[in-house]
Order: sequence, then structure tokens, then C-alpha cells
Amino acid sequence: MKTLFLSYELSNDLSGYGGGDRIEIEKSRSMCCGDTSNNTVFKMPTHFGTHIDFPFHFSSEGAKSSSYLSQDFVFEEVELLELDLRERDSKIIEPADLGPTVNTKARLLFIKTFYCEVRDSHLYWENGPGFAPETAAALKKLYPALEAIAFDSISLTNFQNRPLGRVAHKSFLIENNLLIIEDVDLKLISKDTEIKEVIIAPLRMKDCDGAPATIIAKVEK
Repeated sequence: MKTLFLSYELSNDLSGYGGGDRIEIEKSRSMCCGDTSNNTVFKMPTHFGTHIDFPFHFSSEGAKSSSYLSQDFVFEEVELLELDLRERDSKIIEPADLGPTVNTKARLLFIKTFYCEVRDSHLYWENGPGFAPETAAALKKLYPALEAIAFDSISLTNFQNRPLGRVAHKSFLIENNLLIIEDVDLKLISKDTEIKEVIIAPLRMKDCDGAPATIIAKVEK
């Protein structure tokens, strides 16, 4: 058994959606300057780095961060779909891209587009994969127990197709009750990885629309 991080360390090296806001980190106290301790403050968007989108992100009546219990973020039934989109012209994941289904009991689905391999490139945020709205219902049909999807793209929305992405977010979060975990580091897992358990630990903030998250997976390779 091996334990892996599947989330990125927060730093200003990570690009944000649309090349936008990143994390700001600064030392508020430093022992090298005579202070008695080292202390750090940071400021960041809730949708930066590896993070969860909650339904409230796209609906004023949607569930917020505080609506969920700890067990909602522990997954033992997990499946991985590999879909290499690096050389494909269309970056939109359609229902036809899905399957075959291996574990119909899966509560969490990882979708590896292989864009984690270009996380440090401008291509990651400029033209990374996105999802069609219809894909949400197709996933629920394939995986009746599905509660969340996690993928190696900066957003469910492809930056070149933002109007479509807004509709897709509502389809996933509101119409099909699927949590979205974006910007996941999937370099260390593949179809040959046996995933035993995944813990997705969001930063606990009251009634938020999204939250940065740490993902830890127990695997056998």
C-alpha cells in the first residue's frame, strides 16, 4: 500500500483560471529579522489550485461548504477514466468520450486528460479540457452512485468556451448533484493503479461556494 498526494502545493507558481488571480504569500514575522517566530499570511481565491466547486458556486439556493459532512469526502469506490486530449482539436468532453464502465458503484470518478503533464504551460489554462453540459447526465447513467468528479484540468470550463462552461457547471452541480474537483494532479496514477481509498479534505470555511482541497489517495501499484 502506498499513499499519494493528488493535489498541488499552493504557490504563486501555479497559474489561475484565465491567467487570473493567484495566491499571495508573505512573511508577517521572520526570525532572521529579529522576530521571535516565523509567521506567514496568505490571500487567495477559493477557486485556485486543487479545489472543490460546491453547488452554491452557480446557484444562490445551492448547497454550500457547510452543507457537507466529513464522510462525504471519503471515497472507497473509485474509478479512473483515461482520456488523452493533448493532441485532440476539440477539448470538450462529450458523452461519447465516456466508458466503458468498470465500477458501477463508484462514488468518485477521476478523469485523466493528461493535461497534468503540461500544468506549468500556458496551454493548461488557455485551452485545457472542459465538459459538455450533457456529460453530467451521461455520467450519472453510467455511475448511478456517483457523487463527485475530479480531473486534471484547471476548470470544468474550457477558457475558449466560457458560455458553454457556465451551463455545464449548472448541469453538474445543480441538475445532477455532482461535486466538481478541479486542477487535480493525476501524474502518479494510471489505469494500472488500484485505488483503495481517497480522502478529499477541503479547507473548512463557513458557507463558501468553493474551497482549496488536499487530496490523499491510498493505492496499490
